[in-house]
Amino acid sequence: MRILKILLLLLTISSTTFATDAALAKILASLTKEQHALLYQYGTLNTWAGPAVADSFWRQHQPELGSISPEQGKLLAAELLANTELSYAMKKPSRLQALWGVFTASRLLIGLAALVGAFAIIQLLGRYIPTLWRKLLRYLSPLFRWLFSPRMLTWELFIAGLAGVYWGPHIDSVEIRTGVIQVGLLMVWAQLTAILTRQYEVKDYLNVIKDCFDQYHTEKHAFLYVSLPALFTAVLIFGITRVCPDMWYRYELIVPAMIGLYALPFIPRLEPILSRVLLPFTYDRLRAKDRRLAAYVVVSLVVWVAILLLPIVPREALLTLTFGLIGALLLISMADVLHSNGKNYWWLQLVTLAFLFTVVLAGAQQGLLLFTWAGLGGMLVYVLIKYWEMPTMFGWSWKNKRAWGALGMALLIWGIAVLIRSRPEWFTLFPG
Repeated sequence: MRILKILLLLLTISSTTFATDAALAKILASLTKEQHALLYQYGTLNTWAGPAVADSFWRQHQPELGSISPEQGKLLAAELLANTELSYAMKKPSRLQALWGVFTASRLLIGLAALVGAFAIIQLLGRYIPTLWRKLLRYLSPLFRWLFSPRMLTWELFIAGLAGVYWGPHIDSVEIRTGVIQVGLLMVWAQLTAILTRQYEVKDYLNVIKDCFDQYHTEKHAFLYVSLPALFTAVLIFGITRVCPDMWYRYELIVPAMIGLYALPFIPRLEPILSRVLLPFTYDRLRAKDRRLAAYVVVSLVVWVAILLLPIVPREALLTLTFGLIGALLLISMADVLHSNGKNYWWLQLVTLAFLFTVVLAGAQQGLLLFTWAGLGGMLVYVLIKYWEMPTMFGWSWKNKRAWGALGMALLIWGIAVLIRSRPEWFTLFPG
């Protein structure tokens, strides 16, 4: 009996705390920019100047804050102080900014003058020294022809890409640094593929890659032409994450790594077994590319679980892989994609929902709000897809009824929004 009383007391305290948090959240959502600023100033004064100065500031600005009580004001101010990032925005031009603009304009004019001068010198050389120009072309044309042959140009671009990846992280400007690194990675990946396939035109080695995934080449060729360039690019991206302060390369790392994994020699041999995880029931109309897609999704799920179980979880790579898996599962769970029979179709629905729910729980455990939103967003998209798909499976036709269907979808979305608003605790899985 004593344990039951304690449990009832804990439940009462928890519901009261949630009600208070919900009320504060509603107030926070209704604040204007001016009220945000006042509460932020109030929290700053309360932290650094002391309660007396903060209380004086509160009394002075009480009319502007409306019906917010001092107790609510302290909680909201503490929340804003902990989760607000200030940014500098210039309201009016200053003399210093004007002088900075003048010097910038002068540098641009100097650069323009240099370009115009160089163009003029080239024109003068072409007009007054034609003999020298023809001799240079005659003697240097073999060198140019060799330097810019398809094979040599491929090697030159590959070396230039490696140079961009190596020196790019040391560039101070984030815009230039990002452009140099991204172009370098693209050139390394593409040109290494061209070198290994000995196909120096883009369309040619893209056809080779497609043939590798369609299993028109041997496993050795698939590893050389697809897996090796992708894994080499993944290693380069990993090296960039160690020396470059930009965060987005950690999200990109998983993409070439997974492409390289799909083309490893043992994956095609395991394809019939792996595809059985998503398509366990016998189905005569199953195409080879559908079985391959199912196998790739299963491999991605295995990698997803392995990353999640690591002692230190690389959250960026896990998040990128999660978005890819959500999209892939939503795609193959549609009846028109794999043309799967009834048992396989319902099994795919179960797997898709289980993964989406697991993503939500994993986001709560890892403390990743974006992770949880991805899972909830995937569930919403799943519900909308099935809203249009399920009636057709039972003989219903949306022909000439799409307007009514759109109205019903609007009501469905509105109902989900009302449910989230009325029962937010069902969707708040983060601990205390």
